[in-house]
Amino acid sequence: MPAHDRLAVWTYHEYGEEIPQGDPSVTDAERAAAGRETVAARFQALLPGNRSRAAAQYAAGELPAGEDAVRVWRPRDPAVLYARLGGQPLAAWAEDDVLHVLWQGQAEQVQLGGGIQPQLWPAEGAADLWEASLRIRGLEETVLTMVVMPQPPGPAAPGQIPDMLVWRGPRAAAAGPEASKLTGTVTEDTLDSAALGAPRPVTVYRPPVPAGPLPGCLLADGQSATGFARVLEPAILAGSAPPVLLVGVHNAGDPAHPWVDRRAQEYLPRHSRRRFAAHLSFVTDSVIPWAVRRFGAAGGPWTSAGFSNGAAWAIAAAQRRPDVFATVAAFSAGVVPGRLAGRAAGVRHYLAAGRLEPGFRRATREWADRLRRAGRPVEYTEWAGGHDPYWWDQQLPVALGWLLAPG
Repeated sequence: MPAHDRLAVWTYHEYGEEIPQGDPSVTDAERAAAGRETVAARFQALLPGNRSRAAAQYAAGELPAGEDAVRVWRPRDPAVLYARLGGQPLAAWAEDDVLHVLWQGQAEQVQLGGGIQPQLWPAEGAADLWEASLRIRGLEETVLTMVVMPQPPGPAAPGQIPDMLVWRGPRAAAAGPEASKLTGTVTEDTLDSAALGAPRPVTVYRPPVPAGPLPGCLLADGQSATGFARVLEPAILAGSAPPVLLVGVHNAGDPAHPWVDRRAQEYLPRHSRRRFAAHLSFVTDSVIPWAVRRFGAAGGPWTSAGFSNGAAWAIAAAQRRPDVFATVAAFSAGVVPGRLAGRAAGVRHYLAAGRLEPGFRRATREWADRLRRAGRPVEYTEWAGGHDPYWWDQQLPVALGWLLAPG
């Protein structure tokens, strides 16, 4: 697709199906007004072929070699599907190694977000049912968050949240305890940044431990710090994770230019070296000294932490500034550095990814393998799920326990 053609529609492959996509800053109404193909029209054109391939996969009864998830399909009675909902808009259930997801609502297209991210297909014979079925390796042990994202989005009441659920296999590991109310303190601040040219929100969590300097953990996508704290605090109080000051620097957004991915520019050095360097300078020269003064954090070394592009940032930050970040907690890193920095030989890494996020798993495991071959300290683990906040929350206490263990 030419870089300047924002109206174009293209196709990519996932779960064994062909999936249409377009620039998210352009609506299908704008494409239609310009006489261009719409994403919805491409979706409808691809649907018969996708169903045929998925039906063949269902009949095969097993996963293709090397695959952990694949789309399957068979025709079903709409009355049976309506009964499955049980009066709720979203349902999920398993039949052997196949997970079925069903949503009721009006839309032109429906994307599933969370741990797995297939498009939902319209159910045959029902005007308002959308479905997806996937054969998944190790389904009984799997935990998946599912969030429905209809397009175009329908009207939402103030405070309304998307339809979502967390599906757990019958043999899934128990979740760690979660605090319904934090005993520690959460502080919201906004710091001016000469490097970024604009103020940036920062969320800080301090656990309920005696006063004194705490090791610091700098978290990318810092608006998620409170959610992480709800799982981290019980682990700290139980002694399975060390007390840390969690400092979350919020990611960048640009509502005036939604097609410009400011977050990627700040987190991925190859996306924008200038913006990445400015953000890293803000973190190391402004945020961390401020946290030391304001909250009594230890001066160093710190842990850099993050998920997805934030994981890529955590890895890259420690490669460039091992004098600041001696440990890294990175989950589902989709992009990793092309080479190891010699000056970062002593940096410890805890890396983790899900079995159902192929690209992120491949990149994260590749970085772990590279570290091992170089004789550098690294721990790598995989979870039975996908690109999922549930798993990132579960991993942070484990990561900090390993990274900051004495000796």
